[in-house]
Amino acid sequence: MKTNKSVQIENDKLLMDIVEIKRKLSELFNRTGPNTSEYISLSIKLDFLMNEYFNEKMEQFI
Repeated sequence: MKTNKSVQIENDKLLMDIVEIKRKLSELFNRTGPNTSEYISLSIKLDFLMNEYFNEKMEQFI
């Protein structure tokens, strides 16, 4: 009997980057609030990395 197993590959580097940026955003928000250029830049970077992660996940299903 053959078993079909779907191998899901996680991009650990990408996930660690996302976690690190979320941590930095939280710290920055608590210190300065969301109205700084650093906070906005990190938010944009987080959005980009999360989109990249979700795109990789969608490609695994196609």
